[in-house]
Amino acid sequence: MIIFAGTLVCGCASTQTIPPHIEQIDRPALGAVVDIELGEAAVATGRRRSLPGLALANELSWGDGVLRKRFTVAPGRLAGRQSDARHIYYFSDRMTARDPLFGTAPYASGGLCRAKDGSGPVRGFITPGQCVLTWNATPQVRDIRIEETDEGARRRELIYHGRTEGKVRFLYRETTGEGADQTQTIDYDLGDSAVIGFRGARLEVLEADNTRLRYRLLASFDADD
Repeated sequence: MIIFAGTLVCGCASTQTIPPHIEQIDRPALGAVVDIELGEAAVATGRRRSLPGLALANELSWGDGVLRKRFTVAPGRLAGRQSDARHIYYFSDRMTARDPLFGTAPYASGGLCRAKDGSGPVRGFITPGQCVLTWNATPQVRDIRIEETDEGARRRELIYHGRTEGKVRFLYRETTGEGADQTQTIDYDLGDSAVIGFRGARLEVLEADNTRLRYRLLASFDADD
């Protein structure tokens, strides 16, 4: 235990916080003909704040919980929050540490790590800057983006919810980082017109059923709505 602890302290590299990627959303392009699936947004505007992440499919552990602590990472999404010259450190919010004396408790300072270029094995860390743990199983991971709360940012979406008896249904969803979220369900009768609208957005419905929607975007949401 003394040797292992010394390795963690002495081998740590200096790490830096990874800044979130912020992008403006305004899709699709005006005049574009688009195909979407049920549950996808036909119109989306706003701002998105995200970090690189890994989706872990299997449970991982290190240590035996008797002679040394046993660290376990449950399947889930891990956000890349720190990096050093060689590695990115993906933190788990579902990691635990089992101590022989004190039992099992949440552990928020560890997770998975790997080389910045994606090469080599996915390892584990207990302290950022020390990418050394080899898990009991090969981590099954895929790259993802993890969205974070963006205080003050406004997101608006018009989401397709299917077609029934000549009518198409949409869900309007508006979210902010301050928690003032709104939702509203709207039905449109295609017998009246193939052009539908809500809060400035205008769509020309070309084909619609209960699995997909094909449409042309004529206008996006009103800027000041």
